[in-house]
Amino acid sequence: MTCHKIFIVPLKEYSYKKSMTTHSASKSSNWRSFAERLTSLSQSEGQPHFLNEAFLLLNDLITVDSCAVFKVAADKTSGAQHLCTFGLLKDDLAALLAKDYVKHGFKNDPMVQTALLSPNARVRRLPNTHYSSLYRSQYFQKAKLIDKVSSIHASKNVLFLVNFYRLETTGPFDTKEFEDLQRLAPIIGRFVLRHMRLAQDPPLGRHQLSHKIDQTMHDNTQIFSCLSAREREVCRYSLLGKEEKDIAEIMQVSKNTVITHRRRIYAKLNIGSKTELFQIALMSL
Repeated sequence: MTCHKIFIVPLKEYSYKKSMTTHSASKSSNWRSFAERLTSLSQSEGQPHFLNEAFLLLNDLITVDSCAVFKVAADKTSGAQHLCTFGLLKDDLAALLAKDYVKHGFKNDPMVQTALLSPNARVRRLPNTHYSSLYRSQYFQKAKLIDKVSSIHASKNVLFLVNFYRLETTGPFDTKEFEDLQRLAPIIGRFVLRHMRLAQDPPLGRHQLSHKIDQTMHDNTQIFSCLSAREREVCRYSLLGKEEKDIAEIMQVSKNTVITHRRRIYAKLNIGSKTELFQIALMSL
């Protein structure tokens, strides 16, 4: 009787390998799509459709019903300024709440006090018990809001608060949503703040942005100091929203050369995607 060796891959192991391959492909596709959306968002900074695009990108990942951006003096004596509100709140209600907030509401906002005490805490969420009943009535109940997460951006003597809200009909952020928002909020917040600067004077703003990126690339105290001159050049064009083929044409090299530079950039910066490159850069600008 002839014996034949039969090689059997256990079903569980096969399923695991197959699922890992599928998961890797899906993961790669996801971050590429996200990076492309960030590039598109960067290119629309200063344009009228920017806030709508930012809101759609945000809601493709996490449900957020409304966003509001405020500028508050660190000593609170110079008052507060409302920069923008976008999302599902009606314009007249959003304007009314913002007007009241910058007049005196920010002085009673525990989030502002928390931000002043710990400016390095980039994303904060406070329990409802931290807000006074008057504050909840004026700024939560009137707008039918139930939850708020703030992305805090400190600049010299000024705080910028990018607030993300949920309506009562949607419900509060759950644990996973808050964890995801902790990662995403600083990125979206930086984009929104840059957009507001650019929207005030688009031509000057874009020139300043390009100049700021150049400064960052040539500052030997910055994280990008570990890159070669050509790698910094690739970084610069990437941050300005250029695609690989465009970078190759500008630098008069092949697309493969740009890809090689990019691979080395990621290795030196210990990152794995364009999304992470944007995040590092946004924190440096």
